[in-house]
Amino acid sequence: SGRPPTLRTAIETALADAGLAPGDIDAVFADGAGLPADDRVEAEALTDVFGPSGVPVTVPKTMTGRLYSGAASLDVATALLAVRDGVVPPTVNVEPGSTPELDLVLEARPADLRSVLVLARGHGGFNAALVVRAPGTAEGER
Repeated sequence: SGRPPTLRTAIETALADAGLAPGDIDAVFADGAGLPADDRVEAEALTDVFGPSGVPVTVPKTMTGRLYSGAASLDVATALLAVRDGVVPPTVNVEPGSTPELDLVLEARPADLRSVLVLARGHGGFNAALVVRAPGTAEGER
């Protein structure tokens, strides 16, 4: 389309603001719009930044449906609870192998979550990325 890859830019900016490298992120809470073209763009941005299967990816909205303006705040709350509880929640109602380039979490996965990335996207080109850290994790520390 000739437009810059804004989701990738949002991810890279969030990592830079947090003083982290892609390898410091323990999980990604993806937007998962449920639209094939949009989901493909998101998968490509994640693969560009983290590499193929480079980080566990979950899509909380698969459990609730799209909440529109409330979606991002629910994803942040889900990420905070995941960090607290040490578990990546599953992505449900997807075909296994539908995104082979991603480590899509299909069953709850115990994990030591110190730094996670939450993505949000909206119609019209809105793209946001936020790093959530465990309490006591200093800037630039995984």
